[in-house]
Amino acid sequence: MNTRGGFGLLCLGWLAAMTALAVNGPVGERVWLGGPLYGVAFLLLILLVRYFPDDIFGRQGLVIGVAIGVAGRLVFIGFEPGNDINRYVWEGYIQLKGFNPYLFAPDHDALKPLAGGPMNGIWQAVNHKSFAACYPPGALLLFRAMAGIAPTLFFFKWFMLACDVAVLVILALFLKARALAPGRLLLYAANPLVIVYIAGEGHLDVLQVLGVSLALLCFARQKEGWGFLFMGLAIMSKYFAVIGLPFLVTRRNWKKSWIVLLPFGFFGVFGADGAAVFTSLATFGGTLHYNDGLTALLRFFFPEQYLAVALVLLAGYLGGVFLLIHERTHGLYLAFGGLLLCLPTLHPWYLVLVAPLLLVYPSRAWLYLMAAVVFTFPVLAVERQTGVFQEIHWLKWFEYLPFLGLLLYGCLYDGLLMRPYTFTSPQSVVVVIPVLNEAAQIERCLVGLKNRTGVTQIIVVDGGSTDDTRRIARQAGARVLQGPTGRGRQIKYGIDRAGGDVVLILHADCALKNGTFKRMLQALVRQPHSPGGAFGMCFENTDFRNRVIAALNNGRARLTGIAFGDQAQFVRRQALTPIGGFPDLLLMEDVELSLRLNAIGRPLFLPRHVQASSRRWAGNGFGGNVWLVLRLCTCYLLQRRVRGDDIRRVDTYYRAYYSKHLDRSGGDGGRHAMSRGPESGRKM
Repeated sequence: MNTRGGFGLLCLGWLAAMTALAVNGPVGERVWLGGPLYGVAFLLLILLVRYFPDDIFGRQGLVIGVAIGVAGRLVFIGFEPGNDINRYVWEGYIQLKGFNPYLFAPDHDALKPLAGGPMNGIWQAVNHKSFAACYPPGALLLFRAMAGIAPTLFFFKWFMLACDVAVLVILALFLKARALAPGRLLLYAANPLVIVYIAGEGHLDVLQVLGVSLALLCFARQKEGWGFLFMGLAIMSKYFAVIGLPFLVTRRNWKKSWIVLLPFGFFGVFGADGAAVFTSLATFGGTLHYNDGLTALLRFFFPEQYLAVALVLLAGYLGGVFLLIHERTHGLYLAFGGLLLCLPTLHPWYLVLVAPLLLVYPSRAWLYLMAAVVFTFPVLAVERQTGVFQEIHWLKWFEYLPFLGLLLYGCLYDGLLMRPYTFTSPQSVVVVIPVLNEAAQIERCLVGLKNRTGVTQIIVVDGGSTDDTRRIARQAGARVLQGPTGRGRQIKYGIDRAGGDVVLILHADCALKNGTFKRMLQALVRQPHSPGGAFGMCFENTDFRNRVIAALNNGRARLTGIAFGDQAQFVRRQALTPIGGFPDLLLMEDVELSLRLNAIGRPLFLPRHVQASSRRWAGNGFGGNVWLVLRLCTCYLLQRRVRGDDIRRVDTYYRAYYSKHLDRSGGDGGRHAMSRGPESGRKM
């Protein structure tokens, strides 16, 4: 099907479905036909993306994507505009007459002469007439300018359609700047939700998407100042975009981040009215709800405090994303998604906010939710027939349960429709073991590696042992190298001198169970997009506290893709180039490797294969050890979040970790700690 002929047939089928959907009429009109057509159009979208011809690439592919998107939008020119446009036109028009829409709600007595004039039809269709404007000042000033040209529904709608076409072109340039496949453009260009609610109904959310898309393009081209300016404009068109701002600031661009505030000058036009700018926004957000998922559940348990609880959950979620996700676009995507799930009102067109980011992170879960808004169509059908707008709550089960299932699957495995890298099937494995004074452990570790599937070489990298570690390792058949001091640097030294399709990093106090390598190779063959991964671990001492630590270790690796060294991390040789090689760090090399792997693909997690020594926990104080590990890892992640991957003073973590352990057990402090570093990983 990835031939041009098959793809052409899919395009015709998709365009026919979209044309039929447009002809069917407004959302809620003949739901028995419009609903299936919407679903079929989404199914064809997925097929278009999956079977975009391999021989169409570069500018040609992007032009085809834009052309498909424009064609799909043109068939919606005659589609009935959405109800919200009436408010856009009204609020733009009354500004021309000298009224402030933040102070004068549509039903205000002072506006009765305008409501009874040529704008009567617009005024009659405005919803929530007792509420003043809630849109940001940038949007209102744009409405004013547009009303000065033509205060009509179709002019406003066509303007939004033109902005949407501009987004197509900008996203095409963004894909080119990111060197991503042109077929990804269809996830926005041919997205039925985007077309129906932007090209069809004309919602202003496209203004926000336009600003965000321009910002993404500028950041991709290293135009940081312009990126912040367009992000500010996005925020001034709809406040949702502000949630992504912290994820765009880095050490290299923070001095230019103030530029985001320039568009906030629009507040000055209405600034004399102070809090009135946000009065209706607070009313809408605090009293209304529709099509929500999380807050609907919270209302059941916390009827009065559900919004406060939702805000706390959102803040905690955003904090976790900020700490763990260091790639800007990924952070922006997760932040926008988290915000949408915590909103008490989730109109279908709100989902347009995440649509441009699906080009980089094509989530099956979010694509499903965009398709599943079809379950909101019956609500609109009832409203059209009876004039009563009321949720049909049981329909939300079909909308949110599969979505949450796909979201959970994406957290545990790989929830993306496509990945930027595809790797060849591996055949051989090289095991790299950093050691220093491990005479008591190394033989047990090496004996367990003999005659394992795919293992072609075992490399032991010594950091200056003064015991019999090197002799024992040679007798066990390993290749022994004299490397630099520091566990991470020893590992890098070994990897740079090794071959093999896959490199597995093993600590000397860890043992692998039978079948480990066979299962790893099979998993990498089944998951060609995954760059590497880690194993589930347990301790040789299985008391309750060690089981808790092991469970936390495994849960963290499974959910976040961040593994520690005692989980036997592995990485494809092919993946080392796009991640910039193995990190050259004294400590935290395991966390850094995990972060780099996460940036190019979802790492695998294979449970129940590593048995680690519990010696680190035997006499150093359980609670203190837990606190030390959490503190050092959090500090490292925060430092990396601020500085990017340019981490220089990682030796401070190395000294703090090992000196703390050995000081507690009667060691001689920092000097001895530095010589004992590679003996084991952080057991948490």
